[in-house]
Amino acid sequence: TPAPPATQVVFFFAKHSSDAKTGEQSFTWTAENPVSGVLTDVSFNKGKSKLVFRLTINGVAYIAKRCYSLGGESKVSILANRDQLTKEGITLGRTNFFLKNFKQECDSEGIEISGKLTLPLLAFDVTDFALVREGTVTTESFIPSPASGLAPSEYSDLLEAEKAELAADSNILSSITWLIERQRGDVQLWKYSGTLDHPSYSDKQDATINLFQHYVYLFSRKTLVLADIQASESHDKHSHTSILFDLMSHTINGESGAGDHGEQGIKSFVDQHNCVQKCAQMGLEALREREDGESEDEEGTSG
Repeated sequence: TPAPPATQVVFFFAKHSSDAKTGEQSFTWTAENPVSGVLTDVSFNKGKSKLVFRLTINGVAYIAKRCYSLGGESKVSILANRDQLTKEGITLGRTNFFLKNFKQECDSEGIEISGKLTLPLLAFDVTDFALVREGTVTTESFIPSPASGLAPSEYSDLLEAEKAELAADSNILSSITWLIERQRGDVQLWKYSGTLDHPSYSDKQDATINLFQHYVYLFSRKTLVLADIQASESHDKHSHTSILFDLMSHTINGESGAGDHGEQGIKSFVDQHNCVQKCAQMGLEALREREDGESEDEEGTSG
């Protein structure tokens, strides 16, 4: 099978930092250490809001995602795509912060974290990712990649203030933002929850996700709920982890990205959550009272 058509692209990486105490996430664009990669011209996969392309950097296979729809009929702008992917990066970063604390809590309480490929405390990880932009130095003409979906005129037509907002520094022109991850290939996928659907668990791994959602809600002081939770096998066949990716969240201010239903989304989790035995073992506050007057985590469930 011939290789799909592809284009060599220069990428500038955002510096990602996570506050070890608060979990606050930040991304800073710089012009340092640009990297050349080969990006396929045509997507190989498509979700509700993003197109997925294949990317190779220094011989390593990645996937690159950009938004094509944010719920409206109009094309997603350069800035709207950047903002949405940045919010997705913040959600992934915050989830990784929560997960590290969750694992420590489970370890201290003697709670086994169960996974499909299970080893204690290695059952789940959040996908490694980076935010990158296509770009060039200002002395060169800029032609967006075919994968970007942009015509050169679309970049030229940006307001000067918008161009300045996108620039890594005064010497760099940057345009479309991509969220990239290591390619995991043909691996098994698991779906645990939808945007507003939080089903009861059916096995030990589901129960662990249930526990983790409950923990995140309380650890965030009831300001955030993880949603649309899905996982895949790791790209490393020798790894004993499931990889969480493409996460969404509901937050008090409703501004964490596409699919954030704000307080309604948080309420949907509180109303649907059924505690497992591990919720009580970790000492998590029950989210509501049962009709018989007992707290829901007293029902003797296993997992």
